[in-house]
Amino acid sequence: MELKTKFFSAYLPTRYVMAFMAFLGYINIFLVRNSINLAIVAMVNYTAIDHNAATMDIITKPSEERCEVEYQNFTGKNEDGPFVWSQPIQALITTSFLWGYVTTNIPGGRLAEVVGTKYLLTGSMLLTSLLTILVPPAAYLGWQYVVFVRVLMGIALGPSFPSMHPMIAKWIPPNERSTISAIVYGGAELGTVSGLLLTGLIIENIGWEAVFYIEGCFGIVWAVFWLLLVHDNPDEHPRISETERIHITKEIAKDAHVSKKALPIPWKSILTSMPFYAILIANIGHNWGFLILLVDLPVYLKTIFGFDIKSNAIILALPYFLSWISTLILCPLADLCKRRKWLSTVAVRKIWTIIGHLGPALCLFVMAGARCNIQVIIVMLMLSQVLEAGNYGGWLINHIDIAPSFSGTLFGITNGVSMLVSWLGPVVVGFMTHGNQTLEAWSAVFIMAGAVLAADSIFFLIFGSGSEQSWNYKEEEIDEEEEAGINLENHAPSATHENTGLA
Repeated sequence: MELKTKFFSAYLPTRYVMAFMAFLGYINIFLVRNSINLAIVAMVNYTAIDHNAATMDIITKPSEERCEVEYQNFTGKNEDGPFVWSQPIQALITTSFLWGYVTTNIPGGRLAEVVGTKYLLTGSMLLTSLLTILVPPAAYLGWQYVVFVRVLMGIALGPSFPSMHPMIAKWIPPNERSTISAIVYGGAELGTVSGLLLTGLIIENIGWEAVFYIEGCFGIVWAVFWLLLVHDNPDEHPRISETERIHITKEIAKDAHVSKKALPIPWKSILTSMPFYAILIANIGHNWGFLILLVDLPVYLKTIFGFDIKSNAIILALPYFLSWISTLILCPLADLCKRRKWLSTVAVRKIWTIIGHLGPALCLFVMAGARCNIQVIIVMLMLSQVLEAGNYGGWLINHIDIAPSFSGTLFGITNGVSMLVSWLGPVVVGFMTHGNQTLEAWSAVFIMAGAVLAADSIFFLIFGSGSEQSWNYKEEEIDEEEEAGINLENHAPSATHENTGLA
């Protein structure tokens, strides 16, 4: 057993095992939180809804308000589900998750700093998975019950994103963080892809109820493996090599002060910090655009172009798959620029944020003017998500740059506030398009989303920072870390034969 442990610690660094398990975790998280966005297309009886009754008539007779495409594969009648839920009710169902989600972002991030990420994320996923399995029976009781279950899911999953930043701050050396964050949070992109394709496949072959049963079970299985394989920091891990532990500790100590114990939150300093507000505004813009595309595009593609569920899933999944591939290129490039000192940390964060926000904004503006040119619209969708991957090397990891000791709290604040504001996006779209499923209405939606992304990218360009802020640490913490660094030097192996996993 000891020989096997040494083999894996030498050739498979434990920080990469942590990153891979977190990656699988975010795939599961986005499976269970987003499957409703496509499943609802199969759950709702669109023919019975006033605006869609008109839509069906217009779709069969294309006009200036709809696009004439090939309708042979449009099977709206066969896809109609059992529930007569209007567009505003659908918007409430798809966004209700966020109402609960915002309430536990800040406490979740802080709890991860105090007690650790391992058990927090385990409980979060287990509870969410069980609630996912309850969605079908709740739907048959009434849409209000679905909203209630989705709110509880949001409460359970609120800590999921903020809790990961403290673990990355403790496990990942600074010059690897863009790459590892791309791997870890890239699970969100691949989870979105998997959710769309898997949801569409399950609906086509089994039925919409099975979506929630199957995806809920996936989450339970992941939680068991996460509990067994992952630990909160290198010092607690029983299988880490001494070489890797020393390497991680020394590299992190060079760049910033990461407290080993939870420090009091410097609220005044945080709330008067412009670099913090730069991240907050960037997060708001990102989630605003992301939620509108994720929640409302299935309805847009069905009502304007007449795509069935299978076509809808493929069209929506491809951009997110390309985004995931793009993260694996853009984020290692960000780390390379830092490691070779071609760019400073702040330059990397600003350039990558501009790529991730201003690029998609321009794509949305083109989509608004493309009208019925479905080829242009699909290309712009794909390009917008390829460029969106820049966020993972930009503002998303910037919390750890400016305050690694409070990265969970900061991410909890920015993500919670951004979700609180951004859930209004799909609701606004619902009211803009209710009874008005026209090209003009959807062009206005795309222009609105693009304008928000463009504005927040400019704000980050002006006020963003890549430097550790003075309120991240206490003086006594610095003394303790310097003493620990001396001890590490004295106990470091004279020769290292174990792989540290560096590129």
